[in-house]
This record gives sequence, C-alpha cells and structure tokens, in this order.
Amino acid sequence: MAEANSSMSSETKSKINPDEYLFVIALDFGTTYSGYAFSSRSEFEDNPLKIQNNQEWIASGTSLLSLKTPTSLLIKKDGDFVAFGYEAEDKFYAALENESHKDLMLFRRFKMKLYNKMGINESLLIEDVTGEEFQGKHIFTIFLKALADHFKTSIQKQKLTINLRHDLKWVLTVPAIWSEAAKKFMRHCAIDAGIPDEMLMIALEPEAASIYAKYLPIERYPNGFGMTKDGTRYMVVDIGGGTADITVHEKVKGGKLRELHQATGGACGGTAVDAAFESRLNDILGEKVMKRLQEKKTETYLDIFREFEVAKRALHPNKTDTIRMTISFVSLNELCQEIEKKTLTEMFENVEGMYIKGDKLHIDVETMKQFFKPSITELINHMQSIMENPQADGISLILLVGGSADSKHLKSEVEKAFDSVQLIVPPEAGLAVLRGAVIFGHCPTVIMSRILRFTYGTAVGKEFDPAIHREDKKVTIDDKDKCVDCFSTIISAGTEIEIGHKEMANFSTTSYYQELATVKIFCSPHNEVQYTDDEGCFKLGELSVSLDGDIMTHDFDVIFVFGDTELQVMAIEHGSSTLSACTLKMNEES
Repeated sequence: MAEANSSMSSETKSKINPDEYLFVIALDFGTTYSGYAFSSRSEFEDNPLKIQNNQEWIASGTSLLSLKTPTSLLIKKDGDFVAFGYEAEDKFYAALENESHKDLMLFRRFKMKLYNKMGINESLLIEDVTGEEFQGKHIFTIFLKALADHFKTSIQKQKLTINLRHDLKWVLTVPAIWSEAAKKFMRHCAIDAGIPDEMLMIALEPEAASIYAKYLPIERYPNGFGMTKDGTRYMVVDIGGGTADITVHEKVKGGKLRELHQATGGACGGTAVDAAFESRLNDILGEKVMKRLQEKKTETYLDIFREFEVAKRALHPNKTDTIRMTISFVSLNELCQEIEKKTLTEMFENVEGMYIKGDKLHIDVETMKQFFKPSITELINHMQSIMENPQADGISLILLVGGSADSKHLKSEVEKAFDSVQLIVPPEAGLAVLRGAVIFGHCPTVIMSRILRFTYGTAVGKEFDPAIHREDKKVTIDDKDKCVDCFSTIISAGTEIEIGHKEMANFSTTSYYQELATVKIFCSPHNEVQYTDDEGCFKLGELSVSLDGDIMTHDFDVIFVFGDTELQVMAIEHGSSTLSACTLKMNEES
C-alpha cells in the first residue's frame, strides 16, 4: 500500500504548519480496547485537564461497560471496511446467526503482532477469529482510519469551521518498549489512513500517563499526591491488555519530567490472563473441541472471553466465594458430545476449582488467581529489577495505570510486593494514557530527557588486527587485510539524552561518481559491541543517501537525532549547506 502523502505536492505539504493547530486528538490504539480523546488549544490554555472523550460506544448483549471500544475490525474478504469496535463484533454475531458471515472477517487484539518485532515485514499477515489470514498493514491502517473518521464525523456535527488537514494535530500512542521499526510501521499506517505526516506525533504510553498524573489535583488523594513536588522520583507502570510498559521519572524544576531508567516491560498484560484461561479450557475440553468452537461456533467462542473479561473484574482480595460466568451451554454441550462423547458437565467432573452448574461456569477464587499468577509474577519481577538499579534510587511512588490497573487483585499483589512505596491508581486509570497523550500534543517539551534503550552503531570495515579481530571476519581487498562487520558505536545504551540530542558520523564513498550511498544502522541492548552479529545485535535499517553523481568522491556526515519518541536521521555532504535527500528503510523480518 502506497503512503498517503506520496502523491502530495511539495507546495501542498508546505502549507501544513503543525504549530498552527486548533485541536489535539489522541488515538489510543490498545491491544484490547481503543479510543480517542481531544481538546482545543483554548481549552488546554484554560485548563489542561479539560479533555473530551467519546461517549457513544455501548456494548450490546453483555454487562461489560467500557469507556473505550474493542480493538476489533470487521472487513469483507476483499478488504473493504464494514465496522469497528463493538459494532464490528455485534455485526459479526448477527451475521453468524443468519449464516451470512462467509464473506466477512473479524480481527481482534491484533496490536500484539508488533510486540518484540525488531523488524517488520511488509507482508506481515494477521489471523482473524477463525484463523484466516489477511495483510497486516491493511488491518492496522483501516482500523486507524475508522477511529480517526469517527472523530472527524463527531467534530463536524458541532458545525465548527475547521480544516481537517491543517487544524488537527494527531497523537498516536505506542508502548515505550516498542522498536523503532514498530513505531515507523504505525506512523506509515496512520499516514495511509489519511493523517498528514506533519500533523502526526508519536507518544510513548507510560510517558503520557506520567504527564497526565502530573496535572492531577493533590486534594483527590487523602495521603497526598507528591508527584507535584520537584525532586519526586516515581515509577510509571502502564499495564494494558497486551503489555506492561514501565519507566521511572523525576519531576524537575519548571514542571518538566526527566527519565531515570530506560523503558522496560513485557507481554504480561490482561490478555496473558486470558491466554492462561484458554489454555486451561484446552486441557479440559481438548484441542479439537476448542478448535471447532473457534472455527464453527465463533459466536460462542467470543462470548466465552467477553464473559471472562467481566469475571476477571470480580476478583478482589476479600472475595471467597466462586466467580460465575455465563456460557453457551447448549452449543458447548453439543460439541463435547459430538467430539468427546461426553456431556459438558461430565467434561468438568474431577476438574479442580472449576465446575458447571446450569448455564454457568463456576471458578473458585484460588483457581482464578492462578490465571493471573504468571503475568503478575513477570510484572513484579520487572518492577523489582528496576527498584534494585542505582539509576532508580529514591523512588517514593508507583503510578499504576492502563486498562488492567482497575483489577483489585493486581493492585493488591503490587501493594504487597512493594509495601514501602506508595501506590497510586488515578481515577479512570484506563484513560490516563489517552488523556496524557492529549496534553503531550499541546506541550511535547514537558519531557526533558530520556534514557536510550539501545546502543546505536554502524557497520564499518577496519584494518585487520589478528590480536583483536575474529579470523572469520578477515577479507583481503587490494592486497590489504580488512575486518568486516565491525560495529562502530554512535551512542551507548543507558545514556541520558535531552530532546533533540545530535550525534554525527562521517562516511566516504567507496567508488567514483556514486549517486547513492548506503549506511547500515545496527542496534544492541549491550554497551560493549564488537561486531554487527554479536548476540543481541540486530539491523535497524539502511539509510540511503542521494549524492551528486558528477563528483568523483564524496565525504558526507550522517546526523542522528535522539531523544524524541522517534529516531530521526539526516545527511549532508561536506562543502554543502543543504541536507541531502535520504531515506531510512527499516529492516524487515523474514
């Protein structure tokens, strides 16, 4: 899919000025739920917390209430958009009932496809709820477009005189632990969705939550909310549907925030609890029943997890009786009898902690806690490792936000693990990232500095030294022994950098009259890197630099701009006063 701005003339693009906006709109693309929030420039100047959310999404056929809408997308098999969110799921359910779903594909919770991806292939495929595949970039793009169009329709109903391309600044939230490739992928999808590149910002989710909390009034908290004081050091734990995203901030003079520890985390969000529950059902009912359920009785399959979402919220520290969730007994019973030759009730006989009574699945409290245990253990381990790091010394608060922060059981376990540190869960914790992203759009300079997660470097050749270089890296060029694939460090992991920090590296062409030079950029989580194929080192991408082909040889500088939410790279030839045209193509995983 071509980028939306590829056909836009430079004259049209130059008319867009991101500083001359009227509204900031934040899009929170979550694993489980998504939504948007916005405020006008005048509203922000009057009261930064005067932020509006969409209130129209209502889940039908369930007791589940949410201020966001599910990250679900319904398309036709030719890729045409049908619906998103609750409407997508409801329309798919209706189509299943009247057997008109053969041409439809429902996608849910597909954001996790980008987790832990250091390179993203353009041909990335995503499975729908029945296991059929479709092009991933199209799915992401169409969902973002649906979310953005929903806002545009809403704002147009207010009869405001605005230019949808020039007056709207968009902020897209992403996990701080995502790779540069994943962030670049999301930017491209947003551009393809019709959002102007110049009016798009990327916000890191735990940072956005931290920014939001900075503005919360202190009187809301009986024990005091010390994040408003200069010098306060606190941990931000954003635990959503898919990932836990953790960072540490210090409040400094001038109201700015300084990052003290690089973002870390893992796939220990709410969907990890769902996965543990589904695995248990596989053990009890058998893979054949569960596979048939997903493929042939998809509505029943989806209903189970909608109801489990409600059941998860019923778990709290003082609960002792069983947790009940409604299930489609008739459909499940038919499948069990057909495939396993047993009734559903018989399948649950002798199952510890779970049993069927009527149309309800009963789960005892200890069993439900076991579904939470692996993800909570992983989360607490991540937090503990940060607490033990000298960089994070002096943490007095933990800010718990995200969709899963409302879990009373999760909150209780975190409090027990860190009983000497005050735990804060702000009101409507699931909206903290979204609202903070709106504030960030108005005031991106609130973040003073960040900590680099990776060591950045380039691949270079050096004169071969048998005392330090590996023999398999030796090549002979023009009767001289060279060492290839050497990692030349630009900047090291763990470095604290202010926004807009620049590092420069010099390069020379290897052939006469080159019109294009390629610089390979690599990353590593380690500080000491010798070769580009060292353990943990990966190729970030290739920078293509356009050169004047009429000149015999070229020397040029590549300027790396760190500290923002996205890496920026520029190039300039020696002796020139203008930047060279260059393109950074992210590496693609096979």
